[in-house]
Amino acid sequence: MSKTKHNTKTDESGAHRGVESLQASPDFRGPVESSRHHESNDHLALVYDSRDEQLQTAIPFVRQGLERGERCLYIADEHDRAEIKSVMERAGIDTEAALESGALTIDTVENSYLRNGDFDPDEMLSLLSKEIDEAADAYTGFRVTGEMTWVLETAVCLEDLIEYETRLNELIPREDIITLCQYDRQQLPAELIQDVIETHPYVVQQQTICQNFYYTPPEDFFGPETPGNTVDRMIDTLYDRSTTKNELKERRQSLQEQNEIMADGTQCFEEKLQSLFELGCERFDLEFGGLARVDPDTNSFELEYTNAPDDTFEPGLELPLSETFCPAVIDEPGVATVTDPPLADYGDTAAYQECGLSTYLGTHLAFETATDRTFFFVSGDASSEGFSDDERAFHQLMGQWVKYELEQEERERHQRTLYEIAADTDRTFEEKLDAIFELGCERFDLEVGCIARIDESNDSLDIELASESDTKFLPDRTVPLSEAYCQAISSGKETVSVTDPVGDGFEDTDAYGEYGIESYLGTRIELEECQDRTFFFVSAEERSREFSPAERTFHHLMGQWVKYELEQKRRKEDLKESNERLEQFAYAASHDLQEPLRMVSSYLELIDRRYGDELDDTGQEFLEFAVGGAERMREMIDALLTYSRVETHGNTFESVELDDILEDVRDSLQIQVEEQDAEITADPLPRVTGDPSQLRQVLQNLLSNAIKYSGEKPPRIHVSSENHGGNVIVSVSDDGIGIDSENTDRVFDVFDRLHSRAEYDGTGIGLAICERIVERHGGNIWVDSEPGEGSTFSFSLQT
Repeated sequence: MSKTKHNTKTDESGAHRGVESLQASPDFRGPVESSRHHESNDHLALVYDSRDEQLQTAIPFVRQGLERGERCLYIADEHDRAEIKSVMERAGIDTEAALESGALTIDTVENSYLRNGDFDPDEMLSLLSKEIDEAADAYTGFRVTGEMTWVLETAVCLEDLIEYETRLNELIPREDIITLCQYDRQQLPAELIQDVIETHPYVVQQQTICQNFYYTPPEDFFGPETPGNTVDRMIDTLYDRSTTKNELKERRQSLQEQNEIMADGTQCFEEKLQSLFELGCERFDLEFGGLARVDPDTNSFELEYTNAPDDTFEPGLELPLSETFCPAVIDEPGVATVTDPPLADYGDTAAYQECGLSTYLGTHLAFETATDRTFFFVSGDASSEGFSDDERAFHQLMGQWVKYELEQEERERHQRTLYEIAADTDRTFEEKLDAIFELGCERFDLEVGCIARIDESNDSLDIELASESDTKFLPDRTVPLSEAYCQAISSGKETVSVTDPVGDGFEDTDAYGEYGIESYLGTRIELEECQDRTFFFVSAEERSREFSPAERTFHHLMGQWVKYELEQKRRKEDLKESNERLEQFAYAASHDLQEPLRMVSSYLELIDRRYGDELDDTGQEFLEFAVGGAERMREMIDALLTYSRVETHGNTFESVELDDILEDVRDSLQIQVEEQDAEITADPLPRVTGDPSQLRQVLQNLLSNAIKYSGEKPPRIHVSSENHGGNVIVSVSDDGIGIDSENTDRVFDVFDRLHSRAEYDGTGIGLAICERIVERHGGNIWVDSEPGEGSTFSFSLQT
């Protein structure tokens, strides 16, 4: 079976090898720093207290090796082989395939450590060298782990075992090998465990990799034990422990300061970023930090934020990206450094030649839809020591926070834009939808947005609205639903995305074959008493990633708004049709009633002229009742005609001074005011937009009612106004008889009277007309009242 070899040695590309690879795995934790005593980081001792603890480290060790394309050897006791294979399978390792290909071997102690019956360090090292050579051509490396409990069951010389472990340290640096020796602390002698610890640069316990301060180099372990050697090791151990404690203290302090900055609710993003710049400069011993927009396609670099001390580096600074050190981090993932610009091929850049920068530490922040950034720290002083793994990890952690904040800011911006579009009362539905399409194309990085009617029974998808006049998405264009990606929505899924049409089963559809659609994000909009729709975005550009949960949620939110607007549009259309039918009915009924009413009135008048003198008092009273009823009927018919014509017979809206309207109404009501000794006061009223004739009718009706329902005392009426958002609220207040709270809604119903005609005359339709007029002006009308305390009628108008 052929294999592809991938080099995993540590090189300038930053690839991991040995213990560094374990640090990159979530199965292991602990600092990995190069030992001052030994160049190999690849010889580990697993000291465990239980079988579970042993397998929780050994199995992931093998699994990671297989994932990295390495040849793996597991040496187990004869009776443990089946168990080890079973545990590997439960851990997700395809052992059958690995064993068949030769990538994995589960060997026994008898075939390795005791291959000739006894343990011989030379033979075991020779065996490992042979295995390494055989793996070199086909695999990226070789890793071996062996159980050491066989030591208890054989007459092995412990000195030979320790010699083997020590000489292994000399073999490993020359080869692509990492070893994990498994020692049972509960079964093996304490003296042996002590020697094991001293011969392994790193010790693993409870899945934690520990740098071994007690490690003794081979030349010292086998050399003569002199007081000088002992003192040297003691001093080295004290130095290492002290240095590690100081580094740990500094690391914790930096992390604490970083967490305090990130959690500070009183600072905005820019303020937090400046604090991070200062912290990073102190942590990395560099001059200043920066955040820049970068685009490799256009070779652009724009400095967005910085704490640079001089004017040379100000926000807004633009440079060709190739003239900076940032390509170092764009070309490679993770954290990149430049400590010798000429050596790293940056000697001719403006960053080095003109800006005088010599040291760079940066990370690339890639975004789904927004412009990518680089987050970096620089200095004019050259760095001779470079940056430690801890410093690189700390910088990467800072960059991750910056990326999260920028993504959150971008999401909030899109959400604000969506709310602003939805709340904009000046736009039509079609104008709002165009803005929604534009927002969605930006948010999802797609080309076209559409709404289409779907009909599964007829296998049809009818494009209703589209963001572009593309021939594929012309409104009223109908295509088979089964040939579109929208067919997936009909299966009941809430939101459907397609980023791999062939893999998702759409290879034979027209959407892919004829129209070349590579990406799709859509949702179904279910409507009552109306044909369902799909709301979707598409693109002919290939997409390298799936749509994120945040994108799917935002699309669903947009779909909910579209559904609401479509339902509102339908309700308005239904209401308009209903009003038109009502107006036609009311007009026809009123018109048809006028003719017989005129006949009744004419004959009553004729009876009065011809026979009035012959009627007695009772007859005269009956005749007056009939004439009065006919007159009231005429007034009601006229009022009903007025009510039905509010929408169709109104004038064009214009700018109106309410003060002038109020003055005209006062003049019209002058006789009624004098008869009732009424007093009308008013605050200055604003200019509004509306139909002057209808607004005059509203004010006259409200003032006339305030005078009429004043009770026994002279009416006192006040007209006022107040601004409320983009509207003005006009109020007419009186001190009359008031209205019971249970009846405040009834006063606006057609022909619904609260008082008998004997108490107060009128048609009972005046306030209903006022309500229709105010609604035509886009406002509302309401009343606040208490019996005996007066009433305040208020209505809202647009300014």
